[in-house]
Amino acid sequence: MALTKGSSEVPRTRKKSAAHFLRVPESIQVAIVFVPVLVTLLYVHFFSVDLPFMDQWEVVPAVMHMESGHLHWSDIYRQHNEAIVPVSIALTLVVAKLTRYNVVAEAYIAYACLVGALLVLFVFFRRVQRKLPIMTLAFLPISAMFLGWRGHEGILWGAGLNSNLGLLLMLLAIWGAIRAAETARWIWGAIILAILAAFSFGSGLLAWPLGLAILLFPAEGQRSGRLILIWIAAAVMTTAVYFDGYMIHRVPWPTGIGYVLGHLFPAAYYTLVYTGSALGGTRSADARINLALTLLFLPAGWVVLRSKELRKAVLPFSAVLAFLWLTVPPVLSGRLGLAGAGGLSMQVDQPYLASRYASISALWTTGIYIYLLALAFKRKIWRYVAAAALVLLCVGIAGGYQEGLTYARIDRVKKTACREILKNYLVHDDADLSCYYPDVIQGRRWAFWLDEFHLSVFREGSTAARW
Repeated sequence: MALTKGSSEVPRTRKKSAAHFLRVPESIQVAIVFVPVLVTLLYVHFFSVDLPFMDQWEVVPAVMHMESGHLHWSDIYRQHNEAIVPVSIALTLVVAKLTRYNVVAEAYIAYACLVGALLVLFVFFRRVQRKLPIMTLAFLPISAMFLGWRGHEGILWGAGLNSNLGLLLMLLAIWGAIRAAETARWIWGAIILAILAAFSFGSGLLAWPLGLAILLFPAEGQRSGRLILIWIAAAVMTTAVYFDGYMIHRVPWPTGIGYVLGHLFPAAYYTLVYTGSALGGTRSADARINLALTLLFLPAGWVVLRSKELRKAVLPFSAVLAFLWLTVPPVLSGRLGLAGAGGLSMQVDQPYLASRYASISALWTTGIYIYLLALAFKRKIWRYVAAAALVLLCVGIAGGYQEGLTYARIDRVKKTACREILKNYLVHDDADLSCYYPDVIQGRRWAFWLDEFHLSVFREGSTAARW
């Protein structure tokens, strides 16, 4: 019996030792999941170029007014395409003032906003961990994808400040609404964050319906009619201010839901590429990986929604998924027709398929991953599904980093050469100046303004003085 007892104790000892060996200190796990922050920071450092490029030139008139002491409210509170974004413009002007319009500094601020958004997602992940025994290391794919180099334009180009800041404020507004549903005093902070999000980027107004849904169906605590009325009142007032004097943005290509319904196959493909653009090295790879992940997600989503415990656990990420999909109809309505009746010919630039929106699209694949991860800790069969999704994510993330590195190397060479052309704009032909802005007449005028005030590439001195 002693031998039997001893033999039965040995496996328990070994099992305990194995568990102890696999246990990673929490501080080490946190450090590992945020390694992509440092890696992508180095990416910004080595590949960003101090050259105002394309859309960044449109803020130059406001910068000139600021430098000459004639800055007006209309320089800040103005409509850009379909959006009114005074918060983003104000931050851009502050950075321009402090750095004499160094767009590399703008890129660092934009990246800081992206890191801030990742931290909010990590807070959401911590809420899931309170309900389910998920290791912190499981957040690493989200970190690697969200800061992946597939979003190179939003990382290396200061113009990404608009979407990155808006994304940060949107996630903070969602977090504020969740906290308000739990503790009433948070309602005012949530409202402030929703207002800032609304005036930061084109999808910012979606903070209001998302917040209302969270207050109507709180994960914790009871529904508060008073908080709901306060939220609705703030939403109505903000929306009224937003659309006061609003101008419908007219474009030369077909738009509207009718056009989308008449081109369902291109619309479906566009949606797959748009929502999957954080993964893969090409648009076709984006679509294929996203389609596979979506097929894995559909049954998982149904199971999670049927479980009260899981619904509570993944609530923040459900809000994130809802936000991403609420952006799809207006994007399809306004941009699908840009490529013509043939759908996505890929010969025409599609703004919402551009890499600067990859961080927003990453919310979709992040939500899929969290749903499958939550199920994997509840039912064994879902572990295999989650493992398959993880493989797809890793393939997509690796392809995105490879594509981002290739792009950055080429882009740095081109922009460095263009920077020299801009510095010597007085002796270059109009054709040469198109490298930084397509309207060369306007581009030459704006370059003269920057030269006069010794801003941007002219901080070292005037071109006219050198010649």
